[in-house]
Amino acid sequence: MKAQTQVLSETIEAIYAAGLNPERWPHALECIGDYFNGEGSIILFYETQSTSTFIYPEKLRSAVNIYLDEQWWKRDLHAQRAIALNMRGFEVMSDQTVASESEIRSHPIYTDFFRRVGFGWLMSCIILPDRHDLVVVSVPRAKAKGPFTSEEMQTLGLLGRHVEQSLRISLRLSNMGSMETALKQALDAIDAGMHTLSADCRILFSNRAGQSQFEDYFYNDDGYLIARVAGEREKLENYLAKAHLAISECKAPKPCVLIGTNGAQLVVWATPVGNDARASFGRWSAPATIVFATPLMRDTQVDPVVLRDCMDLTISEARLASLIGCGMPIEKAAEKLGITVGTARNVLKTVFRKAGVNRQVHLALKIYNLGRISLD
Repeated sequence: MKAQTQVLSETIEAIYAAGLNPERWPHALECIGDYFNGEGSIILFYETQSTSTFIYPEKLRSAVNIYLDEQWWKRDLHAQRAIALNMRGFEVMSDQTVASESEIRSHPIYTDFFRRVGFGWLMSCIILPDRHDLVVVSVPRAKAKGPFTSEEMQTLGLLGRHVEQSLRISLRLSNMGSMETALKQALDAIDAGMHTLSADCRILFSNRAGQSQFEDYFYNDDGYLIARVAGEREKLENYLAKAHLAISECKAPKPCVLIGTNGAQLVVWATPVGNDARASFGRWSAPATIVFATPLMRDTQVDPVVLRDCMDLTISEARLASLIGCGMPIEKAAEKLGITVGTARNVLKTVFRKAGVNRQVHLALKIYNLGRISLD
């Protein structure tokens, strides 16, 4: 058990190393696949109206090329059914979740595509609900190795949270073309607040967006990052102190919501920096933690990931709650999510039950008060 936990910890460290250096994602995805005795793993950005895009290790290049060249994304029952299944409460799905035994034996995705590329089984975890129609981390495995177990699915759910957290940083770096720039310059150009902290939580660097947050949310107390509102200080201190547990104890990452002096809320994500990732900083003082901070409300909506973690929702429940909570009519929210109004109403009932409310206005109020909800 100890050896398995160590391998899991090393896999999580590889995931966070890729966050700061997107060129390392293929290695991180290979580590995820190896953990499950799979053939690697893939991050799939699936869009129903266009071709899919991937991040993948070199060993899966041939499979990805066949998938794209032959337009298997049009016949991929895993991707096509994932959104509907997630609305029913599934975040991690295996073959048995997605397909019937008859389909596993006869559907072309299994009998043709999987057979030609050496796959037999697949499990996937939905992440990053606010970027595309569907973003998943998928692990394929050869037929002879057997189907995925419920324990493996639970572990992929944990790793999916870490992939999601790390992608928050690396997608922004990649979008700027930062692979050709110094890391400090790249961090400075990101629109979200970024603060690098030492092991004792001293501030090593704050980017421009981060510096602007000192007016309402933080202050520098003899080099330490402190919440500006007195009632928020212990919460932030405890949150930052536990950031390293994501790697050392394989804990799922969660956000911290702070109230500022202006009454607005700031979502803080603490990302641990492992030994592999520290090499990205070169001659800088290598940090132990990177703090990623962004306003809770962006374009009148709350990040669905925050709602998922605060209210114990599934990703798809959180997407609907985010839209309804900002005042969007349920008919329009259903259209935006690509589901029927009837499905949306059923999902909303589940959201109300989990949130402990029974009206949309009460849900909006619950979201408004997120900064006072403990995530422990």
